[in-house]
Amino acid sequence: MTNKVGLVLVKPQLPENIGFCARAMKNFGFKKLDLVSPKEKWPNKKAIATSVGANDLLKKTKIYSNIKTATYNYDIVYASSARVRDINKKHLSFKEFIKSIKKNRNKKIGIMFGPEASGLSNEDITYSNYIFKIPVNKNFESINLSHSLIIVCFEIFKALNQAI
Repeated sequence: MTNKVGLVLVKPQLPENIGFCARAMKNFGFKKLDLVSPKEKWPNKKAIATSVGANDLLKKTKIYSNIKTATYNYDIVYASSARVRDINKKHLSFKEFIKSIKKNRNKKIGIMFGPEASGLSNEDITYSNYIFKIPVNKNFESINLSHSLIIVCFEIFKALNQAI
């Protein structure tokens, strides 16, 4: 099922984080990485260096100039956001997000993550079906991009491989 899930990094700022994300994805069997308007030129030596053994995944990474095109081929798109949005999208708890992934395991699923400094914009989120939030300490809700992605990949991997 992990081959039906694509991770979409919207305007990633640090190539090192892209490499760390690729490494995290490979740890849990995910293979599809999409980048929307990365800040640095692509491909990037820093991303390759931090990907360690996931350079093959980086070579298959697709680059898009806009979020609309990047999300077009997904049946369902989830947006990760630390902030509650006053936007007409269903907000899912992390537990509901994982249940929804399991329920829709046969569909093409995209999971969007925003830029390191600001997260996804409201406009970016309009291209999603759902918004979810990773539960963290309410006094400090900022999580590094690659850390957010590895939490999501691990939880999906764990949910789909319940014998673990």
